[in-house]
Amino acid sequence: MILLSEVKVYAHRGASGYALENTWEAFIKACELGVGIELDVQITKDGVVVVYHDENLKRLTGINADIDTLDYEDIKDLRVGKRWMRRIQHHQIPLAYEVFQWAKKKEIPLNVELKGSFAKNPKGPQILAAMLEGMNDVHISSFDPQLLKEMKNLMPSTEMAWIIKKNKQLAYSKGMDWVDSIHLHKRLLSKALWHELFNLDKQVRIYGILGSESLTQRLEPLMVGIITDYPDRVKRKMAPPFAG
Repeated sequence: MILLSEVKVYAHRGASGYALENTWEAFIKACELGVGIELDVQITKDGVVVVYHDENLKRLTGINADIDTLDYEDIKDLRVGKRWMRRIQHHQIPLAYEVFQWAKKKEIPLNVELKGSFAKNPKGPQILAAMLEGMNDVHISSFDPQLLKEMKNLMPSTEMAWIIKKNKQLAYSKGMDWVDSIHLHKRLLSKALWHELFNLDKQVRIYGILGSESLTQRLEPLMVGIITDYPDRVKRKMAPPFAG
């Protein structure tokens, strides 16, 4: 049986249940809560890696443009937030390199998710690999297994995690020797899925966890991480009952 101490909690897009996703405020809150950080990286037209979830900027900046079509100079001063928040807050899109170096100094585990712009930039994987050189306790995740393959060739000792959308995708992972682990939403979980994962012998992280789920107290073999907007709730749920 897996030990609770072996399961790491990662704050989804930083502690996004308490602060705006993928901002310094969210990352600092995650650090205060003593957990790892899951963050999303995109790459600009001129090869600058930034922390942002969507390929298009509209949802959080109001600008209807894809990041991969713009230079960093075009986006560096954009105010990020929900529509009403942009008027009162001054969040900007973080530079990935600065976040990586801060996390390294703080010894914070990182789950770096590669987003779609990296598939459009032929130099993107090399740029990111160079930025992550010397980082400890970091793994790379993506919905795109081919991106992970490119990263594995560049960083053979770094864990690559495939984020699956459907259970049937697991069958394809059997031929992907560069995929070290599987990330999946809690809604995909079933006894049959756990059996298939066990046969694959790949580590597992679950996302979409809110902290109220019973699975946080009945952890399955192979499960090494939980990704959540509310890391403090999950930590409390996972804590062993007080004996005394």
